[in-house]
Amino acid sequence: MPSQSIRIVAEVTAHPGRSEELWQNLAELVEPTRKETGNISYDILQDLDNPDHFLFYEEWESRDYFERHLESPHVADYDRATRHLISIPVRISVCTLRTDVKA
Repeated sequence: MPSQSIRIVAEVTAHPGRSEELWQNLAELVEPTRKETGNISYDILQDLDNPDHFLFYEEWESRDYFERHLESPHVADYDRATRHLISIPVRISVCTLRTDVKA
């Protein structure tokens, strides 16, 4: 049986007034990440009620592919460039889609 894909929900919050600067760095992750082997989808959302708060919503073929992503050069570059912009430690949830819901 093939393994089920995983979903990632990650939260990052900018220091007040730094959301646009953080966004510029977040946007640079999208293209190279979507080209990575094992990536199914990769989107970044901005909270309408708190523009300093962003959510990553990702789908990967496996946890191994996601872990390789975390070690990629573009993620390392992002980490170095944004360390001073982030007010709360990044929270990453690795999830599985529950398909046993009755209609």
